Amino acid sequence: MQKNQVSFIIGSSLLLVITVTVTACQPTSNTPLPQAQAVEESRIPMALENPEPSKKSLGVDAKTCVQLNQAMQTVDGTSKIEDIYAIQKQLDACLPTASNAEVMELLSSYESMYKRFLVDDIDTDAENLESAYENFNSVVYDLYYEENATSEQLRTLSPRAQYLIGLIQSGADVRFRDLGEGWFSFDHDMLAMVNIFAPYLRNDQAAFIQRMAKDNQESFWMDASVTTTFQELVERATFWEDYIQQYPNGYAVKDAKILLNLYRYVLFYGADNTQWTDDAIHRFMEPNYKKIMLDLARRPNSMLAKNAQLFLGFLALPDSERQTKYPVPSTDEDGYEIHDWSKVRYQLHQVLQIPSPWDVRHDRDCLNGISCTDQIDLDSLDVSSDFAYACPSAMQGAMQLEGDLQVWELDTESIEQASSCKPSNLKAYSQFECNLSIDWHQNPNIDIYSDREVYKNVYESLEDCELALK
Repeated sequence: MQKNQVSFIIGSSLLLVITVTVTACQPTSNTPLPQAQAVEESRIPMALENPEPSKKSLGVDAKTCVQLNQAMQTVDGTSKIEDIYAIQKQLDACLPTASNAEVMELLSSYESMYKRFLVDDIDTDAENLESAYENFNSVVYDLYYEENATSEQLRTLSPRAQYLIGLIQSGADVRFRDLGEGWFSFDHDMLAMVNIFAPYLRNDQAAFIQRMAKDNQESFWMDASVTTTFQELVERATFWEDYIQQYPNGYAVKDAKILLNLYRYVLFYGADNTQWTDDAIHRFMEPNYKKIMLDLARRPNSMLAKNAQLFLGFLALPDSERQTKYPVPSTDEDGYEIHDWSKVRYQLHQVLQIPSPWDVRHDRDCLNGISCTDQIDLDSLDVSSDFAYACPSAMQGAMQLEGDLQVWELDTESIEQASSCKPSNLKAYSQFECNLSIDWHQNPNIDIYSDREVYKNVYESLEDCELALK
């Protein structure tokens, strides 16, 4: 059977919500990965210490600092951790004399570099691709939750996957990320990354990326549930409210407002599989939730405090008074009947008037990485339906659309669709592709481009597409 070169990319820039075809029972424990059993030494690096080089001993010249961005572009899914450490040494010497704009540019390049580093290219028959994913997730599940995996299990993974697992075991800045539904990825330790750059940033910039690194170290959404505790959610919301007040013209303040709106909404309305109150919204699910909400209601000069006060008032209001104050129609605006469970939430929306983050077009993904990234609104693009349907995997990997997106199943119909998704058909969208080259390069599902040389030719006349050419 003909082999397809498959880009089995296990990066962190995945969809905000991913619904997958392979599920697994998921324990409640989120214990970090301890040491797993050893793998063959030839495929696993020896333990490496994070370097702390002396600036004086490095002797890095000005030319090296100027070319540092370019040097980062050479790191990819074939590189070794020593290449990362070499970059870190250069950063240690160059950041103290860099301008603020240069530091931010280097930070962006560094984050992208690590995403490329977490790439695993394997050869597999198309019909076996799904089983390859299943096997990878099964082995990582054992490592992440069961705290062990045999050498035989690990040898079934690609050499690159074994190498990255070895980095985790040796304490490098690589970690597993639980995506939910039995799926896992490799991810960079964002806190370690922030520690390199934060000392050379403005206070607002440092505060922003430090909070993002802390909050996005784990997935916020998992299986239609919120992974944070109620207290942690309040802390996130209050942080972004304080940030906006302290830095009204600060770094990425628009993104801070997006985050505040998201956390505020989930704080008062919950999620599909996460509710803070009973169905009737008369009592909290846990006794300490009420105290947390009361404390929030006492915050001075706070929109969140006003929301909390209204929420507590609604919580105490009898059903009869609710119906009088906040009458609910028998059907919604689409003509569907409003049932009892929905009625109380309809009333709560009337009380709080907090817009749903999914009803507000912001096209920004702020739940992955240390900065928010653009999402693409397909409605604003002149993209034919044939293109969208013929390239489901590429579209999914690039768009990071909000909502439930099915992972592309490798059935006969999908394979036939992929045959029409070739670079020649995509050339009309080359600039669009260029803007999304990083996302496309890191698409975790499948590489639809069977001819990498032809794929390269699509980008040769474009600027700023170096990553897509690799």
